[in-house]
Amino acid sequence: MKKLREIIRLMFPVAAKRFPLFFPLEALKTLCDILRPFVAIFTTPLIVDELVGGRDLTKLFIYAGVLVGGEFLLNAIRQLSVTQLQKYKERLDNYFKELTSEHAMGLDFQLTEDKKMLDQLEKANTGMSWYSDGVYGISEQVFMFIGNAIKIVGLVTVIALHAPLLLAVIVVCVLLQAVLNMKINKVEVKAFERLSKVNRMFGYYGWEMTDFRYGKDIRLYDASHMLLDKWDSFGEESFQGWKWQADTSRKYALLQGAVSLFENAFVYGYTGLKTIVGAFSLGIFTQMLTATDSLFGTLGGLANNITELMKRINYAYEFVIFMNYPQAMPKGDKPVPQGQHRIEFRNVSFAYPNTDQKVLSGVNLTVEKGERLSVVGLNGAGKTTLIKLLCRLYDPTEGQILLDGTDIREYDYAQYMKQFSPVFQDFRLFGFSVCENITLKDRENLDEKDRRCVSGLLKQAGLDKFAEKLDSGEDTKLFKYMDEEGIEPSGGEQQKLALARALYKDAPVIILDEPTAALDPVAEYEIYKQFNSLIQDKTAFYISHRLSSCRFCDHIAVFSEGRVAEYGTHEELVNIPDGIYAGMFEAQAQYYR
Repeated sequence: MKKLREIIRLMFPVAAKRFPLFFPLEALKTLCDILRPFVAIFTTPLIVDELVGGRDLTKLFIYAGVLVGGEFLLNAIRQLSVTQLQKYKERLDNYFKELTSEHAMGLDFQLTEDKKMLDQLEKANTGMSWYSDGVYGISEQVFMFIGNAIKIVGLVTVIALHAPLLLAVIVVCVLLQAVLNMKINKVEVKAFERLSKVNRMFGYYGWEMTDFRYGKDIRLYDASHMLLDKWDSFGEESFQGWKWQADTSRKYALLQGAVSLFENAFVYGYTGLKTIVGAFSLGIFTQMLTATDSLFGTLGGLANNITELMKRINYAYEFVIFMNYPQAMPKGDKPVPQGQHRIEFRNVSFAYPNTDQKVLSGVNLTVEKGERLSVVGLNGAGKTTLIKLLCRLYDPTEGQILLDGTDIREYDYAQYMKQFSPVFQDFRLFGFSVCENITLKDRENLDEKDRRCVSGLLKQAGLDKFAEKLDSGEDTKLFKYMDEEGIEPSGGEQQKLALARALYKDAPVIILDEPTAALDPVAEYEIYKQFNSLIQDKTAFYISHRLSSCRFCDHIAVFSEGRVAEYGTHEELVNIPDGIYAGMFEAQAQYYR
């Protein structure tokens, strides 16, 4: 009941606010379901007794009219309600998927690499769709339960007046069916838990094979066999999970069939004998058959409602767990000072979650307001990790990062994130228009000022020729897999678009984490040279294996094995005998002499 209360508290108000007619239509459908069996139960005996008794045509026509007209009217109202509710179902499913996606995008970044959270996200998605039917499926069961409970009161009253023994047998059979149904549902819940990870991996490999962005690698490295083998492997594991569920549930389903057969035989035998000995008229005989059949179905429906509701609640509750998934990092509430910032790393060490190996160890580094710092080092030295910590994608395992003398964990998180315009080496462009990719605003929210700004940024980022081939200007869509009229920018053009995006954000701190890897050294030099003049007095972090960015920076921090091994200007570091930076510079410079 606690889970049901949580689901009703979290989901139902959202659905009612989004679609005000949803619950009134459910109530109307339920009312029709309650009334429908009683139309036949009370009119059919009158018709039968009139046929074998007075045979008054007027009464027969009236009774038949009430029976046919009543059922037609109730069925029509119910069908109209169901049709509209089905429309709401699709919209509710999409809306709650949107809520799930919105919450997933709002979780701390480090949780996107957490296996438990990824499994919970999969459970939330599948639990709200395949297994529970979300708000629609749960509300259906709730209203059906209420309707069945009301029907049972009426049906029990009708049968108890004529055949209390019959009523007792039906109740026993229904209880047996309920116990068996609960066992089947427990099997299904266990299968759901086993299949959540398998379904995620099965879907991943299926998607990778149909994503054209991986087409070159799949073809040139002949990766299709490996992907198909992986897909087959998880497909077989998924099949075995479903097979286990079917095999385990089969014996309970067979027992349910046996109980149903006994119940039907007893009802017909008992009421038939009562009619033969004259205890029942033909009308009462008909009424008892109709009422017992309806009661058995309703009791079975009620028992099924309970078990089905419990099952759906368990599945949908995974959504509740996900929506309440704890953030990985504490959030402060201090406002971030405006303007440029002084940044200090004070004895910062870091190991990624669930590992003991430190990526950074005892880093001390200060970047003054408006300073440009180049961070260099070999792969795995900790350069990108340093930036992730600065951007609060992770928090240090030890030590502090200070912004204007205050621990960054004390600041309002949303305000703090606005202080940075990063371009990571694994940046992403979306299947939106060029303008939307740079501004990250919906087309409807773009004004003329935004468009002029984007046009200027394309030129500043060295995309003049790229802009000339845009058939629809800045509204041209990227990527043909999203729009057949879309364009496919080269790797270098994509990196320049990402740089334009960083310039548009206009944050106090600019971060370039190897964003020019797809450019040749000369083009990279030109980009850094132009970018350096564009950022004016902003604080900037430059990370690159190639050292062209170092010539524009005030200081250089050389990382090695998670520590700041060397620090100084280019002239200072290049003259250190056997220095790390001097060695890197000499290794690269010899190819350009």
